[in-house]
Amino acid sequence: MPQLALIAGYVVVVFIGLLAIAIIWLIAKGKIDLRLLVSEKDGPASLSRFQFLMFTFVIGMCLLVLTLESGEFPKVTPEILGLLGISGGSYVVSKGIQKTQDEAKTSQRAG
Repeated sequence: MPQLALIAGYVVVVFIGLLAIAIIWLIAKGKIDLRLLVSEKDGPASLSRFQFLMFTFVIGMCLLVLTLESGEFPKVTPEILGLLGISGGSYVVSKGIQKTQDEAKTSQRAG
């Protein structure tokens, strides 16, 4: 049974790797546009979106490395979830601030 789990794990890793290569290829060919990945709807890049994206990738890569080194998925500790929560929370707060600023500009124009 452990042998089957190991083979299934390798199949999943190879599949995700091939999927990542395909996505990177499409990005390089210009078929996937990433210009709006971290930008807001009005154009400028958002630091909170970038931070959330980077924290997610860094934690995901760390979990992947730990999984490959030990052969089993590591326990996701409250500290890891806390880091993701802080990053996600900063994004939510920045969106709240942006919404308040947009409403203030709209009310100044109307008033």
